[in-house]
Amino acid sequence: MIFPLDGSVRHPLTIDPTVWIFDDRKRKIEELDAVAENDQEAYYAKMGKAWDDGLTQGTRIDHNKPMSRQDKDAALRDSFAMPLAPFINNAEPVDLATHIRFYGETVLTIPLHDASRVYLQFSKDGKVLTDGPVYVLYDNQIIRQVNHITVLSGQ
Repeated sequence: MIFPLDGSVRHPLTIDPTVWIFDDRKRKIEELDAVAENDQEAYYAKMGKAWDDGLTQGTRIDHNKPMSRQDKDAALRDSFAMPLAPFINNAEPVDLATHIRFYGETVLTIPLHDASRVYLQFSKDGKVLTDGPVYVLYDNQIIRQVNHITVLSGQ
């Protein structure tokens, strides 16, 4: 199930959480409180290493990189969430944007600067959420059945 991220952004997005199982940015739900390194710093370190490797070894394009057996087993039994911040950054909020609103079983509005503390849960026990497409996890709150995210200006 796809859902929109729109509002006061330069690039409205259509998000498909069913493909996140293959994304390296996903986190196990159990480890969200214990994340030791900043997601953005880890991303830049990984991209920096890829850049250096490309300069020294040349480029290799492997579009069909298989999942390891361990990754496949984890995907079939664990619960995962994706950080929201990269999606907000890609959508490029306009200068006047101040808040984010999540529409689900209830409506939650938070300041835009708190986007780095939000995770979108997309699987539970190795299965797609039956009452999804995603849950919003924010400061010990869970908003279920979230199907629309809007960036707001001047709340």
